[in-house]
Amino acid sequence: MNNEITELLRSVLKEELEPVNNRLDSMDQRLNGMDQRLDTIEQEVKALRTDHAELRNEIIGTLGDFTEKIASDVDYKTSALNKRVFNIETELQRLIGD
Repeated sequence: MNNEITELLRSVLKEELEPVNNRLDSMDQRLNGMDQRLDTIEQEVKALRTDHAELRNEIIGTLGDFTEKIASDVDYKTSALNKRVFNIETELQRLIGD
């Protein structure tokens, strides 16, 4: 009789716990999926940070080159303007001195 009661209890427990086990398995699968998505997001964030750093360095380099070109152009034009002013001053002095 004890054996029968034990078997009956096992059967009832198995029947009652099976849905719980199924739900736990389902939750495990969903958590695994979430972990995989989190890993993907972390990898994408790392890639974005790397791309951002490279882009920032490229922009800084390009701006530096552009600034140097502007400065060089301004120096060249200033030098040309100074020569013109000098020539005009020289001509004025010559005309006034005569």
